[in-house]
Amino acid sequence: MGLVQGVCNVCGRKIRRDSPVPVVVTCDCYKYCPLCGGLMEPYTSNLSPLVYRNEEDPAWDPFGVAEREEASTRTLYVCNAHDPPYLSSRQPLEVRLE
Repeated sequence: MGLVQGVCNVCGRKIRRDSPVPVVVTCDCYKYCPLCGGLMEPYTSNLSPLVYRNEEDPAWDPFGVAEREEASTRTLYVCNAHDPPYLSSRQPLEVRLE
């Protein structure tokens, strides 16, 4: 059994595993708030998908009912320890261990 390791290119965390062959794992740094370091919660919108504002193309909001806010359909996690809450669209990153 050998030791394989890799470094996350976002948070710089070293990840090590016992394995005889190179493997790919995901770093969980995307779940932590970059402002305070706290664990973020999965974001669930209180809006219907019909009222999301499409910032790139205003024609997708023909009735003008979309509320203006920082959240988008790409928002995955939220940290409510801040005012206004920190909204994150970060996704899991693969780290190759060799």
